[in-house]
Amino acid sequence: MSKLRQADYTQHLKGKTISRCNWHNEPDEDYRCLSIAFTDDTMVSFRFHTSVDEEAELADFAGGNLSNERLIVPAPMARPRKDGE
Repeated sequence: MSKLRQADYTQHLKGKTISRCNWHNEPDEDYRCLSIAFTDDTMVSFRFHTSVDEEAELADFAGGNLSNERLIVPAPMARPRKDGE
């Protein structure tokens, strides 16, 4: 497992065409997995252990580069109302 804080997989994946992308979110497993299958019969899988924290950022493209990056805070979702409430 990589201990890098940032990793670049471009060298191995550049130019490939995706044929299928699957997210495995099994509650019984201690990890989540993103699998990407390519048209040349190769596949890459990224395994995420459940201790992953989530953070959302919003950014603008200015001249082809990301700019004005800022964190966004999620709003809580309202529970669906049941009939009679």
